[in-house]
Amino acid sequence: MELTVRLVMLSDWHVGTGSGVHGMVDRAVQRDRSGLPYVPAKSVTGVWRDACEIAAAALDGPDRGAQDGGSGHAVGSWQAWVEYLFGSQPALEERGVLSAGGGRGPRPAALLVGAAHYPPAVVAALGERPLLKASAVFLKPGVKIDPATGAAERGMLRLEEMGRLGAVLSARVSLPGFAGLDAGQQTAVRALLAAGAGLVEGLGGKRRRGAGRCRLEAPHLEPDWEWLKSGPPAPAVPGRAQDPTPGPLPPAEPRAAGSGHEPGGERDREWEIADLRLVLEQPVVAHERTVGNAVRSLDHVPGWMLLPAVLERIGSPAATAAAREGRLVVTNALPEIDSRCGRPVPMALLHAKDDPFDQRNLMAEQPGPGFAGEPFDGGHVGAHDQGAATAVRVREAARSEHTHNTVDDPVQRPTERVGGLYTYQAIAEGTVLRAQVRVPAGVLPDGWTGRLAGGWRLGRSRKDGYGRVRVTATEAAAPLREADLDGPLRVWLLSDVLVYDARLRPSTDPADLAEVLGRALGVRLAPSAHPSDGRAAQAAGVRRHDPWHRRWGLPRHSLLGLKAGSCLQFDVTAGDLDPRAVARVEITGIGLRRAEGFGQVLIGDPLLSTALSGAAAAHNPADVPAPFAAPPSEASGAEDGEDDTDAAADRAAAAASLETMVRAAWRQEIHRTSEALAAGPDGRDRVLGAGHDQVPLSQLGALRTLLHQLTSPQDPRAQAWLDRLTTTEIRRQAWPEAVRDQLRRLLTGQDTVWGLLDLPEDTLTTGPLPAADMRNEMWAQAVRAVVEDCLTAYARDRETR
Repeated sequence: MELTVRLVMLSDWHVGTGSGVHGMVDRAVQRDRSGLPYVPAKSVTGVWRDACEIAAAALDGPDRGAQDGGSGHAVGSWQAWVEYLFGSQPALEERGVLSAGGGRGPRPAALLVGAAHYPPAVVAALGERPLLKASAVFLKPGVKIDPATGAAERGMLRLEEMGRLGAVLSARVSLPGFAGLDAGQQTAVRALLAAGAGLVEGLGGKRRRGAGRCRLEAPHLEPDWEWLKSGPPAPAVPGRAQDPTPGPLPPAEPRAAGSGHEPGGERDREWEIADLRLVLEQPVVAHERTVGNAVRSLDHVPGWMLLPAVLERIGSPAATAAAREGRLVVTNALPEIDSRCGRPVPMALLHAKDDPFDQRNLMAEQPGPGFAGEPFDGGHVGAHDQGAATAVRVREAARSEHTHNTVDDPVQRPTERVGGLYTYQAIAEGTVLRAQVRVPAGVLPDGWTGRLAGGWRLGRSRKDGYGRVRVTATEAAAPLREADLDGPLRVWLLSDVLVYDARLRPSTDPADLAEVLGRALGVRLAPSAHPSDGRAAQAAGVRRHDPWHRRWGLPRHSLLGLKAGSCLQFDVTAGDLDPRAVARVEITGIGLRRAEGFGQVLIGDPLLSTALSGAAAAHNPADVPAPFAAPPSEASGAEDGEDDTDAAADRAAAAASLETMVRAAWRQEIHRTSEALAAGPDGRDRVLGAGHDQVPLSQLGALRTLLHQLTSPQDPRAQAWLDRLTTTEIRRQAWPEAVRDQLRRLLTGQDTVWGLLDLPEDTLTTGPLPAADMRNEMWAQAVRAVVEDCLTAYARDRETR
């Protein structure tokens, strides 16, 4: 089941970032890639779940059925359906807020909820109109009241960004397992979600003080309200999906002597390679570590995160068997550089502290006297031309920070008791990554590459706002590359490598790596001694992985290995290197858990033997690499199965949102321009006429009163008031002729005020409201604003004399 839900904002609203802009904004709103405010998927999920819990409690009543030991809810209760749709809450169970499950682990959510954004038609219509875009939010001042005095405290003025009322935001919702439910269960799902949507009244900050009032519309659920009003018993909730248990392996293929996983195995076999291009339509959290309340992300998607999706999409027992045997390899998804997969920056590469293009390659040259270098802190590089005297271009993948909170239901605000405030670091939306799936020819059924294309969900929190990826898969051939095999063997680790020592302990000793790599190449290797010319024989690091069991949320055993980007040099002490063996090792990898992206190596790459000491002078400062990002049109793809059934509703929502923005933008620009006109005497003379300072203040007060009665240039009250200025002797003497003529043009003419304001109408108007209509609609407001601002500025100047 896939559908679109809409949030109709009935008041101003604030879904904040938890931060501000120093000196300008104290609390900023969340903005998407287009620069418009939006409601994150976690916020939509949270308010919808709370409303569904209220509906479920009312439907269940005081009677409860037999308890399900795995969830703490009755097997046939509506609360159990809430947990089925939105998942269990292990964080609350750990803190004793909820009853803990009966030892079966947390239940994943079946419902996938997307963030609520302005419709694409709004984003396209705004285009390069910054004034219209800025009108989607406004600044709301606020103060802190001293409880003792009842007055505002000194130094407590704050400015908060608020989304404007009238916004209509759309979110995509899907329930992948809906088709597997029976008719009664489908009816229950529709009824519960619709009832919860009807109970949603507000979201975001200050929602109990007037802000954030909204209506959640789910038109495609179409529940049976009469059936629901009768208080029916809830049908049984589907059973939990159990952890997959390894099944029997398919019969092994007959192998010739010397094949298989022995040294030189798969020697004569061709490889089938699927080249995957991943466009991140949402940020992806590839968990690296948790520091306090911040979840840090890798700058790439590791192969262990891709492997389950690959096996699920191929859907063949042969693929699972090949992964267990180590014949199916899924590489890490690294940022795309020049339409190819990037590589982790080699640790042998140093750069000057004040110039990233003044570089040295420790494995090919000495740093030289006076060179204060430091290694690159992460990043990726593309293919490097050995003959070109240019510096290596190191680029870092864009990452974004997203702040969320867990609301404590009794107090309706984030508290430490339930988790409070936390931050996700993620690979930024729009980033393009590359990975490969490799398998010996004939192992998988024909057409398996095409099954990998489509929409994937990866990483943490992929049910609400993270992890949606658009994947394209193409067949690729094994790369043809001439490795430098003369002299010492230089090895560049493209991913972390896991090897054991002689006692089967995790090892980061280069000698143990030499043993594993030598067996794979059919030779004997030994780590090179430190060269006498000052070059480095190795530049390596260590990384520790602390993985977690996704279903149970419990730690697995730690993994320790050599870090991606490490560069090592080995001597061949016995045997001859075969280029075919080198190519085979680069495809299959070495060490443990190669199916999960570990163990990828590059042997004899020209970059490791290239001196870079003269590259800085040849560098062109204008040659700045482009970021790792897809064009907005490519990165904003739709979910699988999305169609045009909601096109009419989307157009209506876009039209309503655009009308709100256009009116707000005109009002903001009218007030900004009128304040600029009123700032000096010359501007006030243009508006009120020369000699307006001779008019008594009481007469100017009568003009201010008239302004609030004006509706159009044809308003008879304005004409009567102007006539009295001419026919009454006292008023004719009080109002100079230049002032009377200017006010007549201003109060009875359609174009005078617009000539004074000179608004950039092309950038303020789009969609269903043309400029002519806006001039007619805003005429009275524009006249009122420009005259009142001039009168206020004149009175202020007069008081200061």
